[in-house]
Amino acid sequence: MQVGGHGDPGETSALAVALREAREETGLKDLSVVVPRLVQVVIVDVRAGKGEAAHRHGDLRYVLATGSPDAIVAESEVAVLRWLGLEEALAVVEGDSMAVLIERARRLV
Repeated sequence: MQVGGHGDPGETSALAVALREAREETGLKDLSVVVPRLVQVVIVDVRAGKGEAAHRHGDLRYVLATGSPDAIVAESEVAVLRWLGLEEALAVVEGDSMAVLIERARRLV
């Protein structure tokens, strides 16, 4: 699963939100945009939790890179994070939409 989040009031750029959220959730300050456009849009089912009922969520997915993958620091103790290259991610991905995203990213970079 990729990192992600929601826009804050006043934010109007989905790409800027994705970059901000990814930096916040990973602690990687050098994250940069590899493909400066939306790479995939997916509607996913979200299980109930954190006081919310089960619902559907729209994921806007971008491709980001870092020069310091070992500097990753999870935003919380329950989040298990690791940075993966495209080939490694494709080998461990669960779900067809993530495989499609990785294949698109591989073609674009």
